[in-house]
Amino acid sequence: MTLEKNNRWKGKKYLNWVATLDCANCPVQDGTVVAHHLKGRLSPLSGGAGYKASDWLTMPLCYSCHTKAHSGDAGVLDWQHIFILQTLDKAFNQGVLQEGK
Repeated sequence: MTLEKNNRWKGKKYLNWVATLDCANCPVQDGTVVAHHLKGRLSPLSGGAGYKASDWLTMPLCYSCHTKAHSGDAGVLDWQHIFILQTLDKAFNQGVLQEGK
C-alpha cells in the first residue's frame, strides 16, 4: 500500500503568528515558542517519509515541550489534535484565518 502525498498548505505568516502564542502544553511564554507541526499521529496528515504536515496543522510549543514531542513523549504527542484545534479556534476568533483566505 502506498500513500499519496498531500499538497501541503504553507503559510509563513500563520506559522509566525502561532509562535507568538503561549505554549499549548505547559503553557509558558518564554521566548522559545515555535510552531510545531503535527508529528507521529493521524497519518498521513502528520507527514511521513520525506514530507511534513501542512502548516495549518501546527501548535505553539516552547523549547522544552517541542523537544519532548520530537523525543516521542506521549504526554505531548497524544494531545496534539486538541492543541491544533485550540490554535485554529484562536486563529479564527482573532481573524488570523478567515473563510476564503
